[in-house]
Amino acid sequence: MGDRPMMDEHEQITIRLTQMVNYLSKRITPQRDMSRVDRAPERGAWSVRQIVAHLRDTEARIYPKLFAIANYDFPDLRELPPPIVTTDNQEISIFTVMSQFRRLRQSTLSLLRELPDDAWSRAGNDVDNRTVTIKDLALYLQAHDAEHLAQIDQTLIARDALPHHVTPLVPA
Repeated sequence: MGDRPMMDEHEQITIRLTQMVNYLSKRITPQRDMSRVDRAPERGAWSVRQIVAHLRDTEARIYPKLFAIANYDFPDLRELPPPIVTTDNQEISIFTVMSQFRRLRQSTLSLLRELPDDAWSRAGNDVDNRTVTIKDLALYLQAHDAEHLAQIDQTLIARDALPHHVTPLVPA
């Protein structure tokens, strides 16, 4: 396969986490009718804006854990200050929420990119009293992104708002 070395698992995870911002942008930036992203497709479901706010809030909850594990020996993550709880404020545009998510994700990516390979196995004691590593948390974010990106696609399809140039991650 030529002289190019295979990408290691940590690089692959980091790239997938980086791609999420682009995936969101391709789906949300072309939107002109904000009701399609601000309203849920059915009662009890989340709107696209609520999904992106959830992604932002999850990132805000995970980043301090990553930082603590990267900087302290086996930190007790239960001692971290509780994350700031955001309300589902409909006055905040989806573009603002997406920008907030992007800034948080960039912090996460900066931290992960600076880690030597052996640091990905550094661990801490999580809130449920189990051991969690930096790699575990990064993989969690990756899976969480995939789950909610598919949910965004389903919601945009239901609202007839998936941009034509976007291939959905779920069957139409």
